Amino acid sequence: MKKLALYTAIGILLAGCSQPTEKGDFEIKAHIDNAPLGTVYLEELTLQEAKIVDTVILKDASGKFTLKGIVPEQALYRIRFGETNKFILLGLDAGKMEIEGDFNHLELAKIENSEASVEIQQLLNEASAKNKSLTDDMRTLDSLHQVKTPDSILQPKVAALQAKEKELEQYVLHSATTTKSPAVAVFALSMVNTQTILADKSIVADAKKRFPTNTLLASLTSKLTEIEQKGAAQQMGADEQEDANMTSVKIGQEAPDFSLPDLSGKKVSLSSFRGKYVLVDFWASWCKPCRMENPNVVKAYNEYKNKNFTVLGVSLDKKKEAWADAIKTDGLTWNHVSDLQFWESAVVPLYGINSIPTNMLLDPQGKVVAVGLRGEALEAKLSELLK
Repeated sequence: MKKLALYTAIGILLAGCSQPTEKGDFEIKAHIDNAPLGTVYLEELTLQEAKIVDTVILKDASGKFTLKGIVPEQALYRIRFGETNKFILLGLDAGKMEIEGDFNHLELAKIENSEASVEIQQLLNEASAKNKSLTDDMRTLDSLHQVKTPDSILQPKVAALQAKEKELEQYVLHSATTTKSPAVAVFALSMVNTQTILADKSIVADAKKRFPTNTLLASLTSKLTEIEQKGAAQQMGADEQEDANMTSVKIGQEAPDFSLPDLSGKKVSLSSFRGKYVLVDFWASWCKPCRMENPNVVKAYNEYKNKNFTVLGVSLDKKKEAWADAIKTDGLTWNHVSDLQFWESAVVPLYGINSIPTNMLLDPQGKVVAVGLRGEALEAKLSELLK
């Protein structure tokens, strides 16, 4: 997520009645109760980075601050509060915006004079609720697996879970294809499985017709074209997996060994998992796309954990409490390690990581057999190897 900074959440739902003024000066007046003292950042989000546009220092408990600048076109931004990894996502246009809320419940903040920002907030909240429901269902299925529940009972529940996953994807797609905001359209498209978008070219073609000059959409379109040219329409080829995964470790190579502390402080080495297929999953509690991807990893783990497969979660967190809470909340019952050094973690240069979520699947000898297995691709690969 360091480079793919756009993928920090998802957004859409309203249809605006008028076209926004995209280019010109903007001013954001905010009143956030319980906001921590210190620096507040306004950052523009692109496919490559999060670029600081303006900052303000909160010196008292009023929670009031103003951010200003010039926007060349409607784009994705976020207001980030210091090092807390808490933020408010915005679809920013020219003009004046007002935000009022509580730092402890930023998802409920009231946003005025920015229809795109309201869309982002609404879809983020709805998608988060749907994702939590998926996680709960997966935990239930895991419990049923543990007590050896008959397939006649399990299969209908598995089918219902898959239907929920499809419903969530269609929900985001509907938002992408109906919004009047280019920033929101790109944001929603970035959260849809790449294979789904490449399989239906009308999705992006429609967006390009509606927003022909938007820079962010052009950047996303270019990236999708690059992926397609590398043969990733239905199954990402090895080269594209490596590129999308933004790592320097390639398929066929032996994964570099490392030792990092687990939640109890005990050092765990990657080499200790030799003899099993292991998914090395690089993620963080603050990374929204990582959290959205976690149910897919949970599902695969529950399906194959008794077939010589396991997962090693490697977190780029800074705070142990947030890391531990995310593990518990998302039901990640495998081994986890982290040196809590954020992007200064020892594994970042070791693996050449430029974005998260990212992962690689190792064979029992520790060699990389696949990278970038997201969504249904992880289960498909495990089915190929372990059945």
